[in-house]
Amino acid sequence: MAAIHRLIHHSYVFGCKNPLSTRSLELLTNIFSTPPSNDTAMLEGRAAVRFTTLPETGPVAIKAYKRGGLISRMNKDKYFKLGQLRSQREFDFLIAAQRAGVRVPVPVAYAATRSVFYNAWLITEKIKGHQSFAGLCQNNPEKALTFLPAISRSIACLIRNKIHHIDLHPGNIILDDTDTVFVIDFDKASWYKKNDAQLAAAYQNRWARAVHKYNLPSPLSVLELT
Repeated sequence: MAAIHRLIHHSYVFGCKNPLSTRSLELLTNIFSTPPSNDTAMLEGRAAVRFTTLPETGPVAIKAYKRGGLISRMNKDKYFKLGQLRSQREFDFLIAAQRAGVRVPVPVAYAATRSVFYNAWLITEKIKGHQSFAGLCQNNPEKALTFLPAISRSIACLIRNKIHHIDLHPGNIILDDTDTVFVIDFDKASWYKKNDAQLAAAYQNRWARAVHKYNLPSPLSVLELT
């Protein structure tokens, strides 16, 4: 893996593939310090995403990490610093998936506050067009079906490279303005140690559960992973 540049700006630490200017760091930290909206659509997760433009990369998406479940009632966005930063872990898996041949948001940087209990952010290049596959499944299921082969190929590539996304459902598939399939949200990804057939079954089961839970058309539940 190429060297990661580590930078400190005010009370934040950054890791990035290419150095960011002071201007970019200042722009990002100003956004970090502003509370994001909590509005997310069905199947699109709890992470708050905002957008800006950096001189080095152009338009970027900024993902702020949020907790879910019961713990979120007491702690919405703080993480205990033990091992890898949460944003750093997703950053690394995006690079791994990209090298495996899967279309993912291009990772630009990860960031966190410099404290034992930290907030975290991930910065990626913005996907042009940015159409939710989950939304397409609801609004035009016939067209959504035509994307299943490409989605299946992306997942098969993850399987061959032992990358377990863990939470891959229609809400974590994005289409760009050329209808290219992108896989997003590697927040909980891990390296899979069992065989490919078991990993394929895990992907299929998670996908099908989401399709049935949100009452999407049943033909959308079947992936072609063999």
